[in-house]
Amino acid sequence: MDTLTQLDKSMEIIATIADRLEQQAGPCPVERLRLVTWVTNQFVDVLALEKAGRDLPRLPSELLMDYMAWIHSVGKQAHLD
Repeated sequence: MDTLTQLDKSMEIIATIADRLEQQAGPCPVERLRLVTWVTNQFVDVLALEKAGRDLPRLPSELLMDYMAWIHSVGKQAHLD
């Protein structure tokens, strides 16, 4: 698989995970780009991301908990700005 195809596939998985997080744990209080960046940073490599993509629609419980903590902290910060 070429690099561009791999990147497209990875971005599709990231977007789907972001959508699932918002559906299952609540909307993100910041712009979509920050959410996508946060999701991207939760995976150590492409293989871990691909595994999460294969497991969809189920999300790892640790990812859900981390997301809820993150949106709580960024939500507080957004209200202070």
